[in-house]
Amino acid sequence: MIDAVSARVHAWALHAWWRARDARGQGTVEYVGMVVMVTLLVAAVAVAAKGWAPDIGNALKKALTGAVKHLTDGFG
Repeated sequence: MIDAVSARVHAWALHAWWRARDARGQGTVEYVGMVVMVTLLVAAVAVAAKGWAPDIGNALKKALTGAVKHLTDGFG
């Protein structure tokens, strides 16, 4: 009886270990994380610059809008 339980626990542990080592989809998660971090950084700079340099927010908005238009120019 103990051997059967031990074998099941061992099989479950090996299966969990192999699933944890599986890296499929990891690149997508990393790219999404990077996009979120860049977005938070841009938002933090825009909020921080509001008090001491109000023109930075407008310049940042204009630069991002220009970059998006440049990237999507061929799609329209």
